[in-house]
Amino acid sequence: MFRTLQILLTVLTLLAYSGAVKGNESSLKKKDGLSVQLVTAITEITPGEPFLVGLILDTEEGYHTYWKGPGIVGVATNLEWTLPEGFGAGEIVWPAPERVDMVGINAHGYNDKVCLLTEIQVPETIDSDSVTLEAKAAWMCCATSCYPGFTDLKLTLPVNQSGAPQPKEDQYTALFQESLDSVPPVAPDDWTISAKIVTPEVIELEVSIPELESMTVEDVYFFAYDLQVNSEEPQVVTLTSKPSSKLTFTLTRSDFAPKAPEELAGVIYHPEGWPGLNSRYAEVSFAWPAGTFQK
Repeated sequence: MFRTLQILLTVLTLLAYSGAVKGNESSLKKKDGLSVQLVTAITEITPGEPFLVGLILDTEEGYHTYWKGPGIVGVATNLEWTLPEGFGAGEIVWPAPERVDMVGINAHGYNDKVCLLTEIQVPETIDSDSVTLEAKAAWMCCATSCYPGFTDLKLTLPVNQSGAPQPKEDQYTALFQESLDSVPPVAPDDWTISAKIVTPEVIELEVSIPELESMTVEDVYFFAYDLQVNSEEPQVVTLTSKPSSKLTFTLTRSDFAPKAPEELAGVIYHPEGWPGLNSRYAEVSFAWPAGTFQK
């Protein structure tokens, strides 16, 4: 009888342990077509060494979340951090966006699982044996209807005071690298970018790109970082080859555009990839000249 109780207690302990949340994973939150979790690839925090934390948003089929520039519908995912003294958090690192459909309205986001990365800065000295990172995540998840959501997430990790390198979780190391690889690169220095207001309702964005002559413009698209461009209206893209290869994006201004934006910025997409870049995306920006907009 005593032996049977010992075995039963051992089995129950193993079952409880197998379902426990590891230090480098927050609890998994599920709500309205979405699973949310905060993870990191490290197993211990080393003083003075920054590391990445990923917010995983895993949508059910038919649902989507939103990019940093969601368009005229949707809300970008947000993280508000509560960190110990001396720690800091960078801006979200956004993988390349997709066009998403919100009941017939074109917007910008992610149709599938995405991992949003944040770099955590670490002080040179840590007095405690463990550190807890807390974040409040907020998002909009949509299908035929939209579901705003938020939750509190937490990671508690031991501190590595030895200075010796510590092993990382291969699963999250690979996921983070995949996410970093999909971040749009900045346009090369030999690209020329300009923009102008054609009418109060129309913007023209011009991007001159060497070696562009043989490329088509089908499905080329500009994802704006803010509401200067109406994502619902069609974009007209033309290619001029003389005297140099130049793409012209004719864009409709949004009714919700900021009154006096400092720049027009975003990501341009080409399904065949851009010459000179190992990417179908490129980040472009143009500083509006003083006086372009009436404040």
